[in-house]
Parts: sequence; structure tokens; C-alpha cells
Amino acid sequence: MIDFTKMWSGLDWGVIVLYFVFIIAVGLTMRRRASKNMKSYFVAARRLTIPVLIGVGAASWIDSWSIVGLAECGTTMGICILFIYVIPNTILRLPLALWIGPLVRDKMPDWVITMPDLMQYMYSKNTKLVMAMGMLCTILYEAALLTAGGQVISYVTGINMWVAFAILGVIIVLYTSLSGMFGLAVTDMVQFVIMSIAAGVLCFGMYTHFDGFGTIFQQAHEINPNLTSPSGGLSVMEILSWAIGAVAMYANSQSYQRFGSSKSGGDIKVSYSCIMLFSVVFSTVMVLAGMAALVQYPEIAAQSPSQAFWAIVFETLPIGLRGLFVAALLSAVMSTVSADYLIAGAVVVHDIYRGFINKNLSDRGEVIATKVVIAIMGIVIIFATYFWQDGISKAYYYIGGFQVAAFFVPLMFGLFYKKKTPAAGFWSLLLAIVMYMVWQFALQCPAGIPTNLACIIFSIITYIVISKVTYKENKQLEA
Repeated sequence: MIDFTKMWSGLDWGVIVLYFVFIIAVGLTMRRRASKNMKSYFVAARRLTIPVLIGVGAASWIDSWSIVGLAECGTTMGICILFIYVIPNTILRLPLALWIGPLVRDKMPDWVITMPDLMQYMYSKNTKLVMAMGMLCTILYEAALLTAGGQVISYVTGINMWVAFAILGVIIVLYTSLSGMFGLAVTDMVQFVIMSIAAGVLCFGMYTHFDGFGTIFQQAHEINPNLTSPSGGLSVMEILSWAIGAVAMYANSQSYQRFGSSKSGGDIKVSYSCIMLFSVVFSTVMVLAGMAALVQYPEIAAQSPSQAFWAIVFETLPIGLRGLFVAALLSAVMSTVSADYLIAGAVVVHDIYRGFINKNLSDRGEVIATKVVIAIMGIVIIFATYFWQDGISKAYYYIGGFQVAAFFVPLMFGLFYKKKTPAAGFWSLLLAIVMYMVWQFALQCPAGIPTNLACIIFSIITYIVISKVTYKENKQLEA
């Protein structure tokens, strides 16, 4: 075990304290502007322009999985994670940036502000309810992200890890509930700058420490040749599972929230194209850091890849810059978790409570209720960190895999399939959720076929069959 507290300085503390003070100050400053109605609170009144969208989009795409999770993959899987996940991830996001985002922003009616709203517009209110219930599972993913942030606070301060989870969780709840999307837009821009600087500094620090990246690759190859192989010794099905997981962003509620917050579809094209380039570079640096951690601390990496990662960060960076990198991790955690706090609150209040239980709830009452739900969700997520004490690298596999398996087909077919029907959207969504649970946990991936692949195939077949059966019937009813 490494005593990180001895490597932590007063200057590092100063960086972190200033960061937290700024975040809370933004929440206090923006609270009045964000509290007018649900549209101002949830999608910033649809006013975000290109510079802000770049910061907001990058901060939502890059979370603690993108730092600690990818570093853990670099330690355990090596360079292959770039070829089976990072590069496919970038390529598959291009249509999202160039076509889907602009379509959602420019063609959807103004009342569509959440992803369940979108499902109601394309299908029915019943489909909206199923989507809203399914989206609540992201609580477990946010707990994994909070785990990464709490762990590093615990490492450098020596405080109890649960206390660290509580501190970070409460701060996120505070500024998210106060300022909504307006506050997130400002803080995400700052967090984007911090993450960019931190990645560049770490890259330079590793290059200097190891006299070039060639040393890292050479020593990693000596430990395990698979670490420097593009396939990593994985099976075709395992590679396919990672590659398919890259389309999770198509089913990610944060993407649609950001699209709805933009000023125009054209702004989405420009900003998200820039974000994709940044994401590749950032992810590559984190994977290299994970490999460097294995090379430098093989015994620690075998027991705790995340601890080995932080060891390499602290060894390669001088005081002050260590605090900056910790701030970058906290930025990644807070930007993503805060956005999902906001989305979870909107799902419970806007989509479920106001949509099905109390349709007469006022706009102001909806905003207040959402703030209360955000606080409750924050407490739940703090306790849910229990599930990720052994590492967060599996969080994306399970939760991201679930989103792809359940949401991808009804969302994409709803946007582009001309013969869609309400029944097709409802049943493909509901049955895909059931299919995921059965295939992943009851059958445990028979024949090694990844759950997300099996569910997507099943969902496509279900959707098309039901569409063909019900399309003519719907046309007759319309006539």
C-alpha cells in the first residue's frame, strides 16, 4: 500500500479547495436564472452555443470511467482497449454528432425535453413510462463514478472512504439542485479546461519519467505480450461486445439533454465533432497511464489497478499539478454525476409524477419537486457505491450494455423507420429489458454471445415484426 498523504502538499489542497468553492459559487449564482420553469432548469432554455456545448458535451462524455476505468483497462488489457473500444467509440459517434443530434434539436416539438418525452412523441405514453423506469438503473453507474472520486479523496487525505463519498455526493447535490442545466453549463466549461490541462500535463510527465513511451510498451510486452497486441488475446465475441458497447452514447440520456439545450442543430455538428477528437486523445493518455502503472508497480497493479494508477500520477507529476489532476478526476465525476442527478430528478418528477400522477403540477412546483428528488437520489447513490468497491471497470460493461440493449433500437428506429408503430416501440423496449436480465443473469451469455448483441438482434426482429403486423391497422384507424 502507498501512503498518498505524504505525497500531498498544501498547494495541492489549495487547488482542490478553490475548485470546490467555485463549483458551489456557480450554483448559488445561477439558482434564480434556472428556477423559472422546467425548460430553463433542465435544458437551459435551449440557449447553449458552440463554445459552451464543447465544454458541456466533453464533460458529459468524459467521466471517471474515462479516467480511472480506462486506466484500469490499460493495466489489465493493455493497448487493445484503444482498438476494441476507444476507436470504434469515436467512429460510431460520428452519425450521432452529424445527423441524430441536429435532428433531435431541430425537428422535435418544443415540449420534448427528456428522453421519455421523445419516446412519447414517437410512440405512446406507455412507452414513455417504460423508458422512464428503465432509465433509473443509471443510479448504479453514477455510484461507480462517485466511487472513483471518493477513493482518490480518501487516498490523499486519509479520511474514511465513506466520508469521502458523502462529501463529494453532497457537494454535487448542492450545486446541481441549485442551478440545474445553467449551472452545469458554466461548471462543465471550467471542468473541460481542467481535464484538458491535466491530460496534457500527465502525458508530458509520463514521457519525461520513462524517457519516451517506447519504454512503457517494451516493459509491458515483457510482462504479458497480449498487453501490446491490438486484440489483447480476447475472443471475437469479447471484442464485439466492447465494440457494440461503444454505441451506448446513442442510448444515453445525457446526449439528448445536451442536444435539447443547444441553440441549433448546426451548433451540435461543430461542437460534437471537436469533442470526438479531444476524446480520442484524452482516452489514449489514460490507457497509457494504466500501462505505465503496471510497469512501475506490478504488485500493486495486480491487487488494485486504480491505486497503481494514482501512484503513477503522483510519481510523475510535481506538487500542485497533482492537485490539478485530482481536480480533473473530480471534474469528470461531478460533471457526469450532476447531469444524471438532474436527469433522474426530471424522470421521476416530470416524466412519471407529472406525466401520470399529478398532471396539474405547476411549473414552479415541478422544479421544486425535482430538486427534492435530486437530494434523495444523491443519498441513494452514496450508498450504492458499495457495489463498486473492487473497481469500476465493469460498470460501463453492465450499465452501458443495458442502455444499448434496451434503448438503442426503439430510439433509432423511432427517428428513422417510416413504418414505426406505437406497439412496436412499446414491446421492443419492454421485451428487450426482460431479455437483458434473462440473457445476462439467468442464462449467463450462452455460447459466449454478448448480451448487448443478443438483445439488439432480438429487439430489431421484435420491432420489425410488430411494425408489420400493426402498421396497416394503425393506418385504418387514422383513416
